[in-house]
Amino acid sequence: MYRIDDPSASATLPTPEAALTEGYWTEGNPGTGTPATLERASWFNMIQEELRAIAVAGGLTPSKTTYNQVLLAIKRLVQNQAVLTDTGAVNAYAAANTPPLVTATWSNGTTQQIVVAHTNTGASTYSPDALTAIPIYGLGLRPLQQGEMFAGGTAILMKQTIAGVNSGNPIAVLLECAGGAQQVAPATASQHAVQLGQVAGVVGSVRNLVMSVTAASATATLTADEIIVETALGGVRYCLPSFSKTINLATTGAGGMDTGTAPVSGFVALYAIWNPTTSTAALLATNATSSLVGNVYGGANMPSGYTASALVSVRQTNASSQFVVGNQRDRRISAPQQAAVLTSTSTGGYTAQGITGNVPRNAVSYSGTAQISTTNNGTINIYVAEDANGSGVQNIFFGTPASTTSNLSVSYRDVLITTPGTMYYNVQVSGGGTVSAQINTTGYSI
Repeated sequence: MYRIDDPSASATLPTPEAALTEGYWTEGNPGTGTPATLERASWFNMIQEELRAIAVAGGLTPSKTTYNQVLLAIKRLVQNQAVLTDTGAVNAYAAANTPPLVTATWSNGTTQQIVVAHTNTGASTYSPDALTAIPIYGLGLRPLQQGEMFAGGTAILMKQTIAGVNSGNPIAVLLECAGGAQQVAPATASQHAVQLGQVAGVVGSVRNLVMSVTAASATATLTADEIIVETALGGVRYCLPSFSKTINLATTGAGGMDTGTAPVSGFVALYAIWNPTTSTAALLATNATSSLVGNVYGGANMPSGYTASALVSVRQTNASSQFVVGNQRDRRISAPQQAAVLTSTSTGGYTAQGITGNVPRNAVSYSGTAQISTTNNGTINIYVAEDANGSGVQNIFFGTPASTTSNLSVSYRDVLITTPGTMYYNVQVSGGGTVSAQINTTGYSI
């Protein structure tokens, strides 16, 4: 719809005369002295601008030699409201418009409504009328994630070119995908909608976790009513119900070691891991003998597709790289009694003692026993504490009758560990005779 371009035309839109009462054209009647209706420039300008506005709104460039621009523009504007049928495939959406879009009319701001035929499983593209496919982004301006377009839903897509997004190349922004009560796919990034099961919980939280090793073995089964895993601390979380998985320290990958072989007479950390694409859970072990490990797996050997994890256990291995006998309930782990301290004299104060051979560096507390063998006719006090200041001290007191040989044992429980792999103890002996004092560990919590 090209404007009048006669040399006599005004370069600017003239101000129209004041509006009068609306009426209708007439050819007049000379017999009755009725004049014909005058043709005013203001009226022609109005008609011209109305028609031109339709053409421009339809994304067309006004042309002097095209005589159906208003019609094409109306059809193009109607396309923004037409509901099209998805003729593409999973993650590669397509549709046909009438008339077909062309490069010039597939412009920024153009919207398309399509009835989705396939639920997407990840990043996706849209190609109307066989034009170059462009990636689909969500409202957070990130590539489409699993389940954001679902079969049977009506998706509204708008073409946009945004600096800094997709390297400045065009994208199709998914404004909405609606169509009844749709199950929200599990979120896989922080800006996604989440299922209710992903809303609450702290990584590593468990309910009724059990792992019992009744004889030294490279394999063990861990079960739990629920385990909370996350993609990272503060990241996307998942609740894994009815967890029951076996770990084999003689293998690698999901269900085995993350890499290499299990340590000899050391510790392995066990992670519950989750693949949100396949909805698959597994256990993964990593060497935790000489260092603290994270509450979320931080190694470089996560099995492909698994994106979320949580530390659920740290267990001791023997000289054959097998699990040592012991039981676990939730975060508490028992183990065979192992000596940590053996002394026959007073310490004179709190003494630090490394216990990394008995408990892992991830342990937050430990339990055990204290034993004495003495001919002392006096007393022995054994203290275990959290630090060199005696914080949280537990006092184990032994008193023996005169001239009596005694062998006594007393338990202590849940002494907090403030320095990873370290216990603090104090032995005080009074009276005569020979004394042998021993502090043992029998378990820990992580």
